[in-house]
Amino acid sequence: MNKKMMASLLIASLTVSQTVYATTTKNSLNASSETSAENQIASEVEEVNAEEENLLTLNEAVSYGLEHSILLEKIKNQADIAKLVKDNAIDIRNDLIEADLELSNAYYLIDDGRDEIYDGEAQLDSAQTALDNGIAPQDIPVAQLGITIPAGSHIRSYLENVVSMAYPDAPSAQVDAIVEGAYSQIISTVQGILDTNSDQLTSSKKKLEASTQSYLSSKSQYDAALQYAMSNVANKLSTSTISSLKTKPLTDLIIKMADTQDEVTSYSINIYKNKIALLIQNSYYNALKEQKLLEVKQKAVERGKLQYELAKAAYEVGAKSKDDLILAKTYYDSTVMSEELQLKDYNAALLELKTNMNMDLSKDIKLKEVDVVTDDESFDLTQGIRSGLKSRLEMKMAEAQVDLYKYLMTAVDESDYSSSSNQYKESKLLQQKADIERSATALQVESDIRTSYATMTSMQKIAAKSKELEAGAKETVEIAKVKYEVGFGYDNALLAQMNLESMSGTLVEVIAAEENLVSIQEKEIEAVNGYNLSRLKYLNDIGILPYK
Repeated sequence: MNKKMMASLLIASLTVSQTVYATTTKNSLNASSETSAENQIASEVEEVNAEEENLLTLNEAVSYGLEHSILLEKIKNQADIAKLVKDNAIDIRNDLIEADLELSNAYYLIDDGRDEIYDGEAQLDSAQTALDNGIAPQDIPVAQLGITIPAGSHIRSYLENVVSMAYPDAPSAQVDAIVEGAYSQIISTVQGILDTNSDQLTSSKKKLEASTQSYLSSKSQYDAALQYAMSNVANKLSTSTISSLKTKPLTDLIIKMADTQDEVTSYSINIYKNKIALLIQNSYYNALKEQKLLEVKQKAVERGKLQYELAKAAYEVGAKSKDDLILAKTYYDSTVMSEELQLKDYNAALLELKTNMNMDLSKDIKLKEVDVVTDDESFDLTQGIRSGLKSRLEMKMAEAQVDLYKYLMTAVDESDYSSSSNQYKESKLLQQKADIERSATALQVESDIRTSYATMTSMQKIAAKSKELEAGAKETVEIAKVKYEVGFGYDNALLAQMNLESMSGTLVEVIAAEENLVSIQEKEIEAVNGYNLSRLKYLNDIGILPYK
């Protein structure tokens, strides 16, 4: 509202005569009304106490939100999955190592069995060839003659010599008959033994073939499992040349990766719990700010209504002109409109808070004011930076990456890659990359902490200063009211600032002082809320986790 418009509307002072005030005072102060007033005060105190009990505190809001948070349930679910992955990684490591040992033993057994079969087959062929040529393939005992034919001896000739010596006087026909009978029996017996050995050898060869096929199938599955594990490692650690590692270092690396994931995920539960708490706290403070602003607007409405009623009463008794009445009504209407707009913002802030708490959106809530000391509270920035570099989730993850690539380097060393190989060089480069990223993360974390610290300290000073401004604005309002009541005008800094020096002692000055007070109160609320939010952000940035 510019000076010309104000001057045209406000040219008379609004003063209610002392008679009116005296009459009102006299009629109201009697014994019965005093008793009634005391009862009314007691009733109002009870109502205030009951209302205080129903107010939602900041801690209650956070506790409710954490208990009902869907996001936190998702994080906990991820933590359970990480634990399952860790347990599964241990099983995989044990299975792969056991399978590697069993396959190695099976390979050596099959290899030894194959050598034995090939050796037995050669011996059997040699024995069969000897027997086919009438030569003893091994020592052959002949029980009926009480002799043993040495291996390599010509069987028939050996028998003829033995029989001739045993029966020197026997006719040659008789000797031949004895030799032929013994020879036939020996050949038959030895051939039976060779046939049995041949059958056993054939059976052994079939078993060896089946075992070999089983081994090859198991080896193929083992190799596939090993390659799958290696592919996961390569994918998660972003390797391009390291396509294979020995079983033990590979499985040790898998366990380390699973341990790291489990550790980081478990720690992140507390991190996200505090992030959710921070979100709820922020929305709580924002809603509380809008609630306080609404209270300021409501008080402005009350003051505007009172001024309007006084102006109306004075106009009706002819003490003031209609211009004062119109101005008072206009100001009153403007405070009502401002209250409605603020009520809209307040309801929107409450809705956001209830959403972040996962609360029934139709539930009616009112917030309890939070006592925050802004004057004497101080923080050690150096200690805060140390805390943040140690506790922030980003730093935990960066440190975990450094440790993982150290384990990768160990796995490459234990897998017999030479220092000149691409695999070795890549693992070294990945190690350096992790170190660089950790340094970059530390720099960003420190920058965040310093920025939030500077913001917090600035808002702390602004919040403290705003309280002083409010006290001065309240005093200005009281002075303006007194001047208006007595019709006394003189220049002051507020009117000079607004270029309304000629309005001193009028309702314009009162309204200007009222509007200035409302403006300063709003700024104070904004400043205190800004400090609360910046303080919470700083504590979050330095890694303080009050909710675990």
